[in-house]
Amino acid sequence: MSKTINLLIDTSPLGTGHAHRGIGTYTNLLSQELAKNKKINLQKSTQEIPADFKPDLVHYPYFDLFFSTLPLKHPAPKTVVTIHDVIPLIYPDKYPPGLKGGLKFFKQKFALSKIDAVITDSLSSKKDIINYLSIDEKKIHVIYLAANQELPAASEKEISRARRQFKLPVNYILYVGDINYNKNIPQLIKTLRFLPENIKLLCVGKNFRPQEIPEWQWIVTQIALTGVEKRVKFLTEVNSVNDLAAIYSGALCYVQPSFYEGFGLPLLEAMQCKTPVISAHNSSLIEVGGEAVLYAHEEKAEAFGEKINEVLAWSKTKRADWIKQAFAWSQKFSWAKTSAETIKVYEEILG
Repeated sequence: MSKTINLLIDTSPLGTGHAHRGIGTYTNLLSQELAKNKKINLQKSTQEIPADFKPDLVHYPYFDLFFSTLPLKHPAPKTVVTIHDVIPLIYPDKYPPGLKGGLKFFKQKFALSKIDAVITDSLSSKKDIINYLSIDEKKIHVIYLAANQELPAASEKEISRARRQFKLPVNYILYVGDINYNKNIPQLIKTLRFLPENIKLLCVGKNFRPQEIPEWQWIVTQIALTGVEKRVKFLTEVNSVNDLAAIYSGALCYVQPSFYEGFGLPLLEAMQCKTPVISAHNSSLIEVGGEAVLYAHEEKAEAFGEKINEVLAWSKTKRADWIKQAFAWSQKFSWAKTSAETIKVYEEILG
C-alpha cells in the first residue's frame, strides 16, 4: 500500500494516571516511532487537529474493561484498538467491577465487536482475549513491545549519583511497577526472609504510598509479618530516564514476581540496563524473558529467594556472561519493529 495513511491516535492516556504506567509508555513510544514513518500522517487526539485532516483510521492504544474507553462512533472509517491484557477477568474476585463497571463491560464488549482489528502484546494475551472477550482470532494481531532505547546501562558514576540522590541501599534487589493483585508484591516482600540480612528490597512506582486500598494494606501487613521494616524502601518519584537507568543498573538483580502479566516490560528494561532478571514462570513473562531470565518454579517467596541467592553466588565472569546474553536478547525487541508491525495491521485493514 503506497498511499499515505492519515492516522488519528488517541493519546488521552498521557493526560491521566496511566502516563507513568505501561499504557502511557506504549502510547508515547509508539506515537513517536509512527511519526517518523513516511507512510504515516499522524495526528494526536490531545493536540489541535488541522481542519482539513480526514483520518483514514483511528487507533485506540488502550482498552479498559470497566470504563467507557472505546466509543460506539468513531471519527474514521477504520478502527484499531490495543488490548494489553484482560487480567481483571482472570481474577474476578480481586478486580470486582461493581454495578456500574459491570454495565460498562457489556457496552465495551459491544463496542469491541464493531472494530476492525485488535492489537495485543503477547500470545498469552491473545489467547485470553479469545477466551474472555469472544473476539475472532483473525482480528487479533500479536505485536511485542520493547524497552525504551533512551534507557541505557548507567555508568558507575551515574549509579553513585543515584545512590546519593535517592539514598539507595548498598545492596538491593529491585522491583519496578504497580501494586495490583497480579503483581504479587506481598510474596516479593516475604522473599527477604530467605536472603542475607544485608540485602534490601527497593520498590519503584507511583503507588508505593499509604492509601486506603486493599493492595496497600496487604503490603503493610506483609512487612509487619516478615519483620523487614528496615529492609524495604519505596520510591514513588523517579521521573528521569537517566535516574531509572541508574537504579536498574545499580541493582543486584531485578525481580518480577507476578502471578500474571500481559507483557512485562521491566524485564527488557532491566536486561537493557545490564541487570540480571528473575521472574515468575507464567503468562507472557515466558515469551518476553526467553532464555535470558532465571525463572522461579512457583510464585512464592521461597522460590524467588532460591533464584536470588543463585545470582548472589555467581562469579564475576558468570554474571558478566549472563548479562551479555540477556542484553543481546533485549535488543531483539525494538520500537521500530513494533511500529513497522503496527503499520502492517493498518495497511491490512485499509487495503
